Amino acid sequence: MRLAGLGIFVGIFAGLIVTLFRFILESSLPFFADGISAENFEALHPGVRFILPITGCLLIALLFQWLKPKREELGVTYVINKVQNFRGHLPVRHAVSQFIGASLALLSGGSCGREGPAIHLGATSGSVLGYWLNLPHNSIRTLIACGAAAAISASFNTPIAGVIFAMEVIMMEYAISSFVPVIISSVSAAVVTQILFGNDPVFDISVTQTSSLWEIPYIALMGIVIGLLAFVFVRVYRFASGFNRIDQRIRLLGIGLLTACTGWFIPQVMGMGYDTLNLALQSSLALNFLGLLLITKLLLTAVSLGLGLPGGIIGPVLMLGGIAGAILGALVGQFFPGSDPAFYVLLGMGAMMGATLQAPLAALMALLELSNNPNIILPAMIIIVIATLTYSEVLKSKSVFLQQDESGTGSRDFSRFLNRYGVSSLVKQNFAVINPDINIMELDAIMQADPYWLILEHADNTKSLIRKSELENLGDISPDLLQNESRQEDLLAIPDKATLNEALQLLQEAELKYGYIYTHNRSASPITGIISIDDIIAFYRD
Repeated sequence: MRLAGLGIFVGIFAGLIVTLFRFILESSLPFFADGISAENFEALHPGVRFILPITGCLLIALLFQWLKPKREELGVTYVINKVQNFRGHLPVRHAVSQFIGASLALLSGGSCGREGPAIHLGATSGSVLGYWLNLPHNSIRTLIACGAAAAISASFNTPIAGVIFAMEVIMMEYAISSFVPVIISSVSAAVVTQILFGNDPVFDISVTQTSSLWEIPYIALMGIVIGLLAFVFVRVYRFASGFNRIDQRIRLLGIGLLTACTGWFIPQVMGMGYDTLNLALQSSLALNFLGLLLITKLLLTAVSLGLGLPGGIIGPVLMLGGIAGAILGALVGQFFPGSDPAFYVLLGMGAMMGATLQAPLAALMALLELSNNPNIILPAMIIIVIATLTYSEVLKSKSVFLQQDESGTGSRDFSRFLNRYGVSSLVKQNFAVINPDINIMELDAIMQADPYWLILEHADNTKSLIRKSELENLGDISPDLLQNESRQEDLLAIPDKATLNEALQLLQEAELKYGYIYTHNRSASPITGIISIDDIIAFYRD
């Protein structure tokens, strides 16, 4: 119940962040020319389009020189890494870098999205709130998922897709205990954006359904094509990431020049591209131009983000999928005259999102919520599944967010399961803390309480462990028996906020079998229990 209440605050904050991004975008371009709507970079003078991205990237370079964030400490990949490996600790300083850097990138026409930065900021709000309230690390992970779900929900007005995205991409598991706070957070963010911007959809979608069941094989083939497209996109992104040893200022200047030169001739590649995607949904773009736009947008986005532009990847991925869908929809119209091209645009968006992010269920829910049309479910399931399998199983490629090498599947599942639970769920409390120099009367009094464990506090502030039963096997219990080091097990200090996975990692690194759980709560005993590697492994197996 407590996490559910906190999820409301995280959802409201993330909703306000997305609202602020939208306000910045919608109020910036009119400064350059009257009557220009948000993202309509093609209406700007070519000279302005050339200067704008170069200036924006130079300002980002100055910002990063001041705040000094590492490139890998921004965005969704950073959030996932912190959730899986670093107890969900997301510093505010990196969030500030993300917000200002992404705002400058979006304002200056950088080929990126707002959703990734919003996820980072929403997740940071959950992390900061959890650490401020001194919550266990598994609860902090849930609050981070709340922030991610809220960011997706507020960006597209898709609360269900936000929840599924947080589970599939951020937490990488479906934990029942996390669903309620994540759902509440996602709904809260959607309410905030609807209050401030109304209930208008992000995209102008009016699609029907397939005109014939004979379109199904073509939709399946389209899934293979978009799976290949997702693979090419991620490959180019990885190639560009290989230049991250080059000075960051040089990389950012290169991004600015590349965007300026491309935007001079094809201004539709600048920004998130949602205005161009809406034109594709209305079948207002020529087929040859769609092909040119697909190639240039893919290369510009993958190279820009790979070199370190501090923007998101989800928005451009949707645009690329939509443009590919528009091309394939125009081609299918040659065989099925009654087909709706906008229908294929929407299918392409979902397939590209599902494959690139490896989040097929989130992509399916997003299409359903965006279209408000249940007739899209069957073809969407077909194309998303085929695109995702083509990308992951046939081409053996990981999610764009998971570029680092990982351990095997079994190991990841093991760690994710243990990360759901705090050490308090397994700790043993049948113990007594004693001084090795205790006298016989005090020892007898402690033995009367029948503790299973005896924790010995040594003069150098280290602690060791001995079973009461082992002392009893030696005969009459006396203080002299406590001095027998061969019967003692060294103990490792483990914080009471740790998850079972974190406790296991600490014990394995220290090459110890047992640990004692400690707390900083002054009103409680500093030692709250005992935990062992064997208990953790048995807990997972059971």
